Amino acid sequence: MSIEEDIARLYAQIRPDFVPAQAYHDPAFVAREKAMLWPHSWLMACREEEVAEAGQSVVFDIADDSILIVRASDGVLRAFYNVCPHRGRRLKDGNGNIGDNIACRFHGWRWNARGENQFVLDRENWNQTGGLCAADVDLGQVRVDTWDGWVFVTLDSDAEPLESYLDPLPDVFAHFDYRNTRIAWHKTLVVACNWKVVLEAFIESYHVAMTHPQSLKFGVRTPGSQAFGRHSYFFYPFVRPKDAEPGLTIDYRQARYTYVEEMHRTLGALQGRHAMAAAERLMAELPETATFDEVNAAYMRFHADAMAADGARYPAALTPQDIARAGTAWNIFPNMVILPTVDGLQAYRARPNGDDPSSAIFDVWWLERSAPDAPSSFIHEYFPDMESFAGQCFFLEQDFDNIKAVQDGVKSRGFRGVRPNPHQEVTVQSFEKTYYEYLLWPRGEGADT
Repeated sequence: MSIEEDIARLYAQIRPDFVPAQAYHDPAFVAREKAMLWPHSWLMACREEEVAEAGQSVVFDIADDSILIVRASDGVLRAFYNVCPHRGRRLKDGNGNIGDNIACRFHGWRWNARGENQFVLDRENWNQTGGLCAADVDLGQVRVDTWDGWVFVTLDSDAEPLESYLDPLPDVFAHFDYRNTRIAWHKTLVVACNWKVVLEAFIESYHVAMTHPQSLKFGVRTPGSQAFGRHSYFFYPFVRPKDAEPGLTIDYRQARYTYVEEMHRTLGALQGRHAMAAAERLMAELPETATFDEVNAAYMRFHADAMAADGARYPAALTPQDIARAGTAWNIFPNMVILPTVDGLQAYRARPNGDDPSSAIFDVWWLERSAPDAPSSFIHEYFPDMESFAGQCFFLEQDFDNIKAVQDGVKSRGFRGVRPNPHQEVTVQSFEKTYYEYLLWPRGEGADT
């Protein structure tokens, strides 16, 4: 049986409550992803703030391909295959500032930041075979586009435009103004599991009660989940707290403060320094008898004040309906997750680590609102294994406790496949179904025919 036939057989088994396990550990799927998934998807590469100035560059690696993203002196953002067209040497490692000069350290070929070749040593030697034209010596271009401050690339010259690929997210997040955020921190770690295992740990909240038991003190709500084409999200429905019984007082200030402080301390994201400042003012300036509505209104004012003090802009056009529609977390297919809040945005990205189906590279960002002209200023931390991440983030470490055990478990002969909760884990089933469609058909487009 060919790999295509095997994938088609497994795809036919996918149901709302069942996904086969083979793709989590079979090396054949790694090769298929290289051929069908990564080249035909729009992939998040970095933030615009990392390539805001002329000459700034970022290297984005995905499977066997490396992409060099550069802001040229003309202000245009460009992306190139990070490889010398002469002998195939990789040109750049890591991020930096190349100015207007990209040089190969093997034979000295050079290009400007527009990818145009500027120098070939002894170029006349090629005259005996017809010479070298621009197509022979210029860097190979890659499609690049931006959304909400994120830089995306695709290796597919025929892929649909980024905005339509992301639908409905540009509309859902139109009022969140995430372009005016900056990276507060960025952590990259190597995790001992398949990239899909770690991704799927963060696209559902069915795990919260067991994995994050401290969250239960803030109340129990059953989350929902929904697919939107190739993308999907989960959400918690808003439940207005009950009024206090006669003769009793509920301290809504304390409830809000406790939640914000817990997330700020244990995750360092979602509720950032502006939210913390607003929560502290609630305790200092409102009486404990303040109603739920009074606390909410004051918190919004204090939140906006804290941002303004930093030169940041509160998203004034944002409505409660926008916040409800955005939900808790989105999977942007294939390998990105975003968690929106008023205070900022947390994001995850999972990628394969070489050809080992049991190893992945996992990135985590926290973006905070800042002044529109604020410079980029953050430290990118790298952790070579899960053990080295110990003590970095209590909340994430609770999640990471699961993933190595899951990776070991999905290889077992006794494990037939994932049984996603058909209400709370639609995100997992939808992601896997779309994943298989991309492995079978370019851009997954054959699924409807």
